[in-house]
Amino acid sequence: MPIEVDEARRLDEIAAATIEVARERGVRSVTIRAVAERLGGSTAMITNYLSNRSELMLNALRRAEGDWTRDLEGELDGVPAEERLGAAARWMCTTERDDEVLRRLRMEIAAAGPSAGSAIEEDRRATSRRHHEELAALAGEAGAGDPALSADVLHLLFRGYWLSTLEDPEVWSAERGTRAALAVIDLLRGGSAHAAGEG
Repeated sequence: MPIEVDEARRLDEIAAATIEVARERGVRSVTIRAVAERLGGSTAMITNYLSNRSELMLNALRRAEGDWTRDLEGELDGVPAEERLGAAARWMCTTERDDEVLRRLRMEIAAAGPSAGSAIEEDRRATSRRHHEELAALAGEAGAGDPALSADVLHLLFRGYWLSTLEDPEVWSAERGTRAALAVIDLLRGGSAHAAGEG
């Protein structure tokens, strides 16, 4: 079996174990030792692939990003172009499976800042920029007057919403987040101008 396949499978196993440790014991408990114990082996089974805690957490997020991309593509499949941004907003405001744990891992990596390492920082930035580009494309399809500005606003809105769900999950439900996101999308598409024209 090719080495790349073994490595990919091992990284997936490590990612799953990382999420399990974070879910059961909290994000602060995620360490190379804790994940190795979860997998039933020594720390070398982790450090052969990932050299520090930040890489360990980022590996879990990379795996989740792949899942999220596939999930979102499924949500948008067959949705008319002008409705895709709203459908994406509804999906981005949901909290399913391990979304809360993964949001906490993302915050933990962000809090580490430059101490996490330049490669990790660049990976985080690349993921964030990709998310922004996807929002700009969806905003353009939805008929927003300025897709780049719309993407700026929505990028900040979703990032803020995800943090808010960690700070006060009882208040920031999916329904409340979705309602706010759809209201902003309506404004970005000129909803306020349409409303003014009706009066």
